[in-house]
Amino acid sequence: MNIFDEALSVLKSKVQVRKLFHDMHAEDLQRVIGRIDAIYEEKLMAQMEIEEEQARKKEALDAVVQQMKELGLSMGDIKGLADDKSTSGRKGKTRQRYLFRYETTDGSSVDWEGATTGRIPADFSAYLERTGKERKACIVSEL
Repeated sequence: MNIFDEALSVLKSKVQVRKLFHDMHAEDLQRVIGRIDAIYEEKLMAQMEIEEEQARKKEALDAVVQQMKELGLSMGDIKGLADDKSTSGRKGKTRQRYLFRYETTDGSSVDWEGATTGRIPADFSAYLERTGKERKACIVSEL
């Protein structure tokens, strides 16, 4: 149990709180209570602000839905627009792919499809080290 769980378990029990504060003067206890009250007020205000923001957003959404109904639009229409914009989940430039040909240690020829950067099969890597060739020298054709 960590320190926060222990503190919380003490503060949840009236008996434990009495044990904790039994040696404190009433004035010190009043200061602690005042600080806890201030924290409580802050929490209440923050919660009220969140609820007000949620209510404002709900009203705005209801207004938008009403406008959509007036215009004869549905949520499916909006979803269709969103799907058109992002046809591909991948961002950035697509890699040019090539057909590479290399020989394994037993002499058989292997064709591999890939890019000029990134991971390559272990046999291909061994072939490049063995022959001293560059990856681009093994390109047979573009795909």
